[in-house]
Amino acid sequence: MGKRGDREAKLLAAAMAAVLLVTKEGEAVGPTGQRKSGDPWSRDHRRVLIGRRNLFRARTRRSTPR
Repeated sequence: MGKRGDREAKLLAAAMAAVLLVTKEGEAVGPTGQRKSGDPWSRDHRRVLIGRRNLFRARTRRSTPR
């Protein structure tokens, strides 16, 4: 591809991204915040399964690890 092909590919990608970001109502789709992480019991057990401190110990620490 030459310069023209690269430019057309970039324009096509930008157009596709614009179409994907627009909802049926015509509003742009924004990034979501944090996903719902569940209740504290679930978060606690996920943390323990991956080898981190449980929520109680994590919240009662005086300083963060550096």
